[in-house]
Amino acid sequence: MPGLSFQRSVAVTIKMSLLVAVVFLLATLASVSLLAKWRLAALEQSVEQLGRDRLPRMRAMGEAELAVTRMRLSAVRAALATTDAERTQIKDLIAERMTALDNKLDALRQLVADDPAQSLILESFTSKWRTYLKYQDEILGTEARGSRDQIGQLVNAVTLGPFQDVIDAIDEGINYADIQANEVIRGAEQERGRFATLLWLLNGASVFVGLGTLIFVIRDVSLPIRRITESMERIAEGELDAEIPFAERRNELGMMARALVVFRKSLAENERLGAATRTLSELSDWLQLAKSEAELYDMIADVLARLMPECAGTLFIYTAERDFLARVKAWNDPRDVVSMHPDDCWALRRGHTYVHGMSEIEFPCAHVDAAEEDYCCIPILAHGETVGLLYLQYLRGESESAADAKARFTDRQRLGLAAAEHISIAIANAKLREKLRDQSMRDVLTGLNNRRYLMEAGQRELKRAARENLEIGALAIDIDHFKSFNDTHGHGAGDAVLREVGAVIGSFAREYDIACRNGGEEFVVLMPRIDASGAAARAEELRGRVEATSVRHGGVALPRVTISVGVAIYPDAGADLAALLKSADEALYAAKRHGRNRVEIARDNVGSRLASADEGLDRLIGTISARQAAQDSCCEAAVTAEAARDAA
Repeated sequence: MPGLSFQRSVAVTIKMSLLVAVVFLLATLASVSLLAKWRLAALEQSVEQLGRDRLPRMRAMGEAELAVTRMRLSAVRAALATTDAERTQIKDLIAERMTALDNKLDALRQLVADDPAQSLILESFTSKWRTYLKYQDEILGTEARGSRDQIGQLVNAVTLGPFQDVIDAIDEGINYADIQANEVIRGAEQERGRFATLLWLLNGASVFVGLGTLIFVIRDVSLPIRRITESMERIAEGELDAEIPFAERRNELGMMARALVVFRKSLAENERLGAATRTLSELSDWLQLAKSEAELYDMIADVLARLMPECAGTLFIYTAERDFLARVKAWNDPRDVVSMHPDDCWALRRGHTYVHGMSEIEFPCAHVDAAEEDYCCIPILAHGETVGLLYLQYLRGESESAADAKARFTDRQRLGLAAAEHISIAIANAKLREKLRDQSMRDVLTGLNNRRYLMEAGQRELKRAARENLEIGALAIDIDHFKSFNDTHGHGAGDAVLREVGAVIGSFAREYDIACRNGGEEFVVLMPRIDASGAAARAEELRGRVEATSVRHGGVALPRVTISVGVAIYPDAGADLAALLKSADEALYAAKRHGRNRVEIARDNVGSRLASADEGLDRLIGTISARQAAQDSCCEAAVTAEAARDAA
């Protein structure tokens, strides 16, 4: 099987194990059957041999011994017979038995023909039997017929020895046959013992093979499957950190474990992507609450850095001139790229997302280092217009394989596309809100802020000044004789005058000053952290700049433009913005009454300065009086001391 080069597959191993076990058991059964058949054949042969050779010989010898004994008894009975007829009858019986014995001896001689020892014993028996027959003839032909003493002497003393030799010869043959039968039986017993041992060995081998197969199935099949199943159940219950064993094996179980690892990774990635999607949905709601584009970019970078910690990212936004893109935020990115040209990125040139590191034909972007492999550039669209670029680079781990890196980078790419959609909507809304806010807060003709912005920003500045115990200067500015410009030269000339004056005021204002067109030909400038003298000096400077400005309209120079300025200082001239602006307006009207093209300070600020001077004068007078009293006291002490010396 492919991929199983280091370890035989479980299926093949099980098949081979079962095949070996079955073949071994079948061979064992066949061997047992053959051995049993062979053993039965051996026993049958032994029994047949006993029945064919040994037992007939023993039976024939026993019959011969019986026949010899009967003939001797018949001879003794014949010797003891009282009549000739009885003797003749017994002799005839002896003759018949002799003939039968000869036949039996001939048959026995044929039976032992293949056994030299048995044949020799039979010949010895035959020889002794012939010798005994001579004595038996003496018994039959004894002359002492009727004398029992003589017959007893002949039977018991004379013929008993030879007859005993015959019996011993027959017994020797019987014993020899019995020994041979015992040897056959003993050989059969030995064969039975060897057969029983062989059967025990075969049975033991069968048990060993069975136990080995069982142990293999339990250890290498059942246990791994159970543990992998437990891991699957834990993963199904949501424990994505569950350990998956046997993934290192190069067989089906290892393949199952590795597939489960991939499945777990996929579940974890899906869970992470699901969580990321939910986070992006929540982020979309949060992004709508951003008060400025800077705050919006900070929120985007913070969330994407946590969603994709293994990715470096940079957010580029087109400048107002759309000639290049500026880096507004970066995370996990050590590069020092602060801007890029639109032609430096293939995504911007092609008009859609560009992924590097996934295709055979690809070229690196000019804004990316040549060593960077896995990255993607995602254009950010807002209302059909490209407003920026989201750059994501995948940072591959040291122990991460190329395949895993590609798979994870693909997931991060999809997540980046989803994030770009939310970012695009948020940036579009932010820019739209900024545009609407700018339109609502900025005067179109002069480019300065309008009265609405003045009221909002002025309130903030006054609160800050109150917290930090600072002064704020307010300049109320009005163009002198503005109506004459409209009446004499037309409203276009009046607009030209307003634009030029607004430009001068805008360039005059400091970075933290608030310059606004209050309405018509009136302007207001709030100057934080300045006192009355400083504000008056700045107002005089502004008046001089406007007076030195030449305004042209329709190719014709317009008459000289001048302004009148009223100055009021917070908090002396007013505790709130309305009171401060009212004091500045009153000073402005005073400047107009006194001849225009001049600067006037609000009376509240003048009175406060006079009060401060009076307080200083009072303090000076008090100090002088105290010093005079001290001097008088010293003089009196000196006079008293002198008088005391004179008295002494």
